[in-house]
Amino acid sequence: MPSSSSPPQPLTPQDFRLACRNGTHNTTTTLTIPTVQCNLLALPSRYASSFAQLCGRNPVSCPLLYSTLPGNPTTPLAPGANLTTDLPKYNVYKDGKLLTPDGTASVEEHWTRDHVGFLIGCSFSFEWALSAAGLPPKNTLCVPVKCVPMFRTGIPLSSAGEFTAGCVVVSMRAYKERDVEEVRRITRSFRRQHGEPVAWGWNGARMLGIEEKVRKGLVDFGEWVEIDGDAGEVPVFWGCGVTPQVAVMESGIEGVVISHVPGCMFVTDVPVEEEEDPSHKL
Repeated sequence: MPSSSSPPQPLTPQDFRLACRNGTHNTTTTLTIPTVQCNLLALPSRYASSFAQLCGRNPVSCPLLYSTLPGNPTTPLAPGANLTTDLPKYNVYKDGKLLTPDGTASVEEHWTRDHVGFLIGCSFSFEWALSAAGLPPKNTLCVPVKCVPMFRTGIPLSSAGEFTAGCVVVSMRAYKERDVEEVRRITRSFRRQHGEPVAWGWNGARMLGIEEKVRKGLVDFGEWVEIDGDAGEVPVFWGCGVTPQVAVMESGIEGVVISHVPGCMFVTDVPVEEEEDPSHKL
């Protein structure tokens, strides 16, 4: 995480992407720019149709915003950006195995003319709206800011083509039980950013098959953030764009697959306020 001696926060999405390209920013968890953030998955074109189907069958976990043409690492969601250099950190998989346990700052050498990139909505996009409503996610108040906790659940994905395995992954934010309805209302508007929570409270954790992991703080991705039961806090769970990475690893997809590192999203030029408007089309 950035320290007190880190470079100042970029002021625009373009500034942030340039900082990523120059290697001076390695996370979006500290980002305060109110624009839509995306998960990235790029895979060989022979899997593109199946992956698009996977997104269509699992729209809460995998809300698809944009897919590229083969070999083209650009997107109209951020004109001038390059998907191979402009994220803070990437994961690279080969035949379902992670090659980059510490992440990598660029994937130019891995992104071939056959790769198709998919941008998937991210719940980081609505954290700005929660904060503006006086309900900032607890992870954003930590010093230093933490990446949201994420858990593999016991809920299987609806399969598509070669993607025959995998489970729903959820992100978790702790809220006081009395605030859950307002949190649901705010995030419901962001249907292409996973929308409202899929479960909440300890009954919700039990339904997802992760109660023990959550009680013990055993995260699968991200960083643990305490739940203060004495203050009336309960866990609240949203769909998570790490879900496709798990599907890639567990379905035995062959070839090179590229993704973001959890907490290291692609930052678009699309204002959060426009994403809240259901009439706006990405």
